[in-house]
Amino acid sequence: MLKLLLLSISLSFTFLSSAMAGPFDDIKTYNRDDYSREITQCDVLASHFNDPERITDGVTQDDMDKPAAIKACLEAVANDPQLDLKSELTDLVELDGASPIEISGVQMILIKNGEIAFEHAAGAARRLENVAIPLTNDHKVRIASISKFVLTAAFMTLVEEGKVDLDADVSDYLGFTLRNPNFPDKIITTRQVVSHTSSIRDGAYYFMGSSENFQDFFIPGGNSDRSAQHYDNGNHFANGANQGPGGYFTYSNLNFGILSGIAEKVSGQRMDTFVKERLLDKLGLSSSFSVCTLYPNNFESLATLYRRGDGGETWDTDGPWVEQVDGDPIRCYYESESYSRGETPDLLPLDNYKLGQNPTLFSPQGGLRASSRDLAVIMQMLLNGGMHNGEQVLTTSSISEMMKTVWQYDSNLNNGHTGGESAEGDKTAEGMMTAYGLSTHIVDLKDWGLSTESRILYGHLGSAYGLQGQFWVDPIKKDGIITFITGVGDDPGKAKATIPLYAIEEVLLKLSLKGLDTL
Repeated sequence: MLKLLLLSISLSFTFLSSAMAGPFDDIKTYNRDDYSREITQCDVLASHFNDPERITDGVTQDDMDKPAAIKACLEAVANDPQLDLKSELTDLVELDGASPIEISGVQMILIKNGEIAFEHAAGAARRLENVAIPLTNDHKVRIASISKFVLTAAFMTLVEEGKVDLDADVSDYLGFTLRNPNFPDKIITTRQVVSHTSSIRDGAYYFMGSSENFQDFFIPGGNSDRSAQHYDNGNHFANGANQGPGGYFTYSNLNFGILSGIAEKVSGQRMDTFVKERLLDKLGLSSSFSVCTLYPNNFESLATLYRRGDGGETWDTDGPWVEQVDGDPIRCYYESESYSRGETPDLLPLDNYKLGQNPTLFSPQGGLRASSRDLAVIMQMLLNGGMHNGEQVLTTSSISEMMKTVWQYDSNLNNGHTGGESAEGDKTAEGMMTAYGLSTHIVDLKDWGLSTESRILYGHLGSAYGLQGQFWVDPIKKDGIITFITGVGDDPGKAKATIPLYAIEEVLLKLSLKGLDTL
C-alpha cells in the first residue's frame, strides 16, 4: 500500500529544491495527528501532498520542482522497513481482507540488541458513539495470560530472599494442606504450580468474589453456601493414571491462584500490592493488577477490549463492536461494584481483605493491565540481566531459572496436553506448548517452520476477551517481540493457520520476525 501511494505521489507532484541534495539524510521530527515520529524530510512532504498549505519545516511551494530529487527520496521512503511495517500493521486494521479476521486495534514493539527498534499502534483504544479514540502504545490493556509471566517474575524475589523453596510443599506456605485426593501421597510444589505440572485443573471456573474462601476449590465441606459449587465435585484435580503431580502438563489458570496465595501469605501483602512494590514500582511502571487504581483522568490510559457480537459464545460479524472488558462501566475485581469512567472507585472494602483467603480476586492468571511500552521495559530489564537504571531488579539466576525447561513433551510417554487451553483432541492447537519453564512458554521457531535453524523464544501468549497477545524474548540475540490485538470481529479460530497459533497471531509473529530481520 505504501509503495503504491508513493508511486502515485511521484507521478502527480514534483518538488524539493536543489539545496536539499541529500533529502533522506536530513532527519526531522514531525507531529502527526496522533503520534510523533522521527521521519525523513521527504516523508513529511509526502504526507502533506493533499494539503500543500500544511507543508512545514521551511519547505515552500517553490521547492516543488525537482523530480529527480523527489524520485530518489520516494525510493528511500518506499524501501524504509519502518514505514513498510507500519503500513502493513495499519492495513491489518483498516483494509478489508488484509487480516485473517477483522481486528479492532493492534500494538507492536520490537526490540533489537536490547533496544527498541520499532513501535507502532493502529486502530481504536475506545469506540464511543460518535468518535473512536486512537490506540497508542501507551494504552494499557488486560494482557491475559502474559500476566502469569509478570507475576512469576515478581514472585522470584521471594525465592531470591530464601523465603520460598520452589521444591517444597506448597502447603507449608498456604496455611492449609493442599493434596490431590487422587494422589494423596504426592506433595505439590511451587515449581510444579508454575510449570503446569501440579495436577491442578480449572474445573468449571477458577475465580471467586472477595467474600469467598479459596480453600473451597480444593477441600470439600466448606461453610459457604457456595462451597460445594466451588469444589465442583473434585474437578479441580487430575485423576488420570499418569497425571499426578510432577510429570504431566496441563495448562491451568487456577495454579496462579495458588501462586498468588503463597505470595500473600509469605510477603504479608495483597497480591496486587506485592507485584507493584516488588517489580512494577522498581521499573517505574503504573501497570496494575488492580484496574481501579488507574482511575485518574477517567481511566484515559486504559483501552477497551472488543468483540463483534457478544463474542465467545455468540459472534456477529455484521454487528457492532461490543465492549468485553474495561469499557464503561469498569469492575474493580471479581464481584465488586462497577464504576463509570467518570467516577472515583471506592476501594475501602479491600481494607477488610484477609491475606490468602481469596488470592484469585485480582485475576493473577490474566488480570494485569499493561501497555506494550510497559512490557518493553520489563523485557529490556530481562535482556539486561535483571538490571534497570543501575538497580538489580531480578538476579540473573532468577531469570535463568524461569527460562530453564521444567517440562518437555514426550510422545512416547504421552506426558501432557500440548494444546494450551484448547480441548483435548483439538488438532488445530496441537503442538502449541511442547516445552515450558517457570511460567515461561518455550518455542523453537524451527519446529514451527519459521526458521531454518534452531532459534528459541521464551515468553508467553495471552488470549481473553478479544485480546490476542504475544511476549517473546530471544536472549541470545537480545531481541524481543511484543504484540497486542485489542479486539476481534469473529472467532479467531476460524481462519486457517500453518502453525499452532491463531492465524492472526501467526501473521503478527511473521511480521515481527521479518521486522527484526530488516530493521
